[in-house]
Amino acid sequence: MATSLPASHAVNSERIITLDVLRGWALFGIFYAHMIYWYAGGPLPQDMYQPANDIPNALALGVYLIFFIGKFFSIFSFLFGLSFYIQIQNLAQRQQPVFQRFGWRLLILGIIGFIHHIIWRADILTIYVPLGFLLIFCRNISNRTLIIVAALLVFNIPTKIAEVISLLWRGEVQLISGDLAAEGAEYYEVMKNGSLWEMAVHNFYALQDKLVYQINTGRLLITFGFFLLGMFAGRMGYFHNTADHSDSFRRWRKILLKTIGVCFLVAIATSIALYAAGVKGEPSPWVIWFGGALMEIFNVSLTSIYIVSITLLMLKPRWQRLLSPLAGIGKMALTVYLSQTFLGLLIFSSFGLGLFGETSLILNTGICIALFAVQILLCNWWLRHFYYGPVEWLWRSATDLTWRSFRKRGVGSSVEGETAG
Repeated sequence: MATSLPASHAVNSERIITLDVLRGWALFGIFYAHMIYWYAGGPLPQDMYQPANDIPNALALGVYLIFFIGKFFSIFSFLFGLSFYIQIQNLAQRQQPVFQRFGWRLLILGIIGFIHHIIWRADILTIYVPLGFLLIFCRNISNRTLIIVAALLVFNIPTKIAEVISLLWRGEVQLISGDLAAEGAEYYEVMKNGSLWEMAVHNFYALQDKLVYQINTGRLLITFGFFLLGMFAGRMGYFHNTADHSDSFRRWRKILLKTIGVCFLVAIATSIALYAAGVKGEPSPWVIWFGGALMEIFNVSLTSIYIVSITLLMLKPRWQRLLSPLAGIGKMALTVYLSQTFLGLLIFSSFGLGLFGETSLILNTGICIALFAVQILLCNWWLRHFYYGPVEWLWRSATDLTWRSFRKRGVGSSVEGETAG
């Protein structure tokens, strides 16, 4: 935090740095979650998901399953909702029409997302854009309604209810039936042997499979729920001056840690009960449903702990110095997100180095950490010379229909760049 800035700017600077650090942390988690399984953007043959048979790979898999999968896209979604609130407030202050301006911004993001999806089918932007338009229509609902709907969605309650109906009606947890084995074999072939053109054609037709996955897992609802939570956090001013809300953050962290403890105890007790009952092999659909519901609670709790804990750490000068390099990643989030796809496909795809399925989980983890460290260095170097990341600059320029200032010149230009953004 720049000590030369006035106090009012210092509060705002802290808020911006904290959100950028959170965004950088989310991008690391998203990168890791995809790198560990060879940057696959779709289902794989079941044997590729088999438990690791040695300690290092088992450790990498355990870290992925407990601390990463299903958490970091939620942090990113929360920050999208919070940023949405900040942007519409800025538009309102400048007396600019919210729907036209933000809608145009989303439309451009949608074009970027569609191009990205053609290259890599797990693109998240094509999910964010339609939900972003829905968020515009939800911007004026009451706080009470907002938090109730958000809670229902982040815990995936509508999907779990639909699964109960499906179990009673069809005896299946899956809402929309599909042949995952055939889909996984097809995607494996494309990643292993397909050309860039074959990958693009496959991904184009996989839009439907992507939607089915979003519905079956409830991720579509969870994502929108975290959008709403982020908007609620913006309304309540939790990140305007985090020091004022530190006691609340600490109370919530205690509650969340207790919730995670209960989840572990319930999971252990369930496992013991199943073992005692002599249940072996594939569990029943109802056990699968219960395990999924427990996992939803665990995922929301750990996601929230990440957000709250990093926010509190950013109030400590020592931790702020340690974490602040992540802010460079956060300020260039779109550029970094797209470049991570380039790196993943370059290493693993058949039209890259062709290492898909050839490397171990622990090696993939090491590659991920090394590449992300390089991205941190490059982003912080870039932002010393430029106001924005290259894709952010194009996005902002297209939104304003004018070329924005890009390269920093002269003393004090960094402050000018922050206020201009």
